[in-house]
Amino acid sequence: MRTKVARNEEDIIPAEKWLVSFRKNGREFVRQFRAEGYYEAYDTVLTHAEKRNLEVLWFKEKRNCGSKYLNKNYSELESICIYCRAIFNETEPVPCYDENCNAIFCSKRCMQEHFKFRHKT
Repeated sequence: MRTKVARNEEDIIPAEKWLVSFRKNGREFVRQFRAEGYYEAYDTVLTHAEKRNLEVLWFKEKRNCGSKYLNKNYSELESICIYCRAIFNETEPVPCYDENCNAIFCSKRCMQEHFKFRHKT
């Protein structure tokens, strides 16, 4: 019997969820991302921090964080506004008013424009 050979690295090493805490202008915020190991997570965090001029407070695998962090969903390291397609990460995403819509936005203005065109009857 032949064993199946993994063709992709993703088939061998599963990506774990990681949390990172940043500080910018005295404001702290937590974001989540996926990485396959410590070194990839380290590289992702430092690259992101350098691009955005952020101070890294800590990062670790989500499963190793306390219950304060485990039972909460955090915004992704970089989010894309559904309406204007801007990449944002330092502000909390604004969800759509419609409870059946999963769209996220960079601002209330984008959310209102989306709602006006997509959900108004």
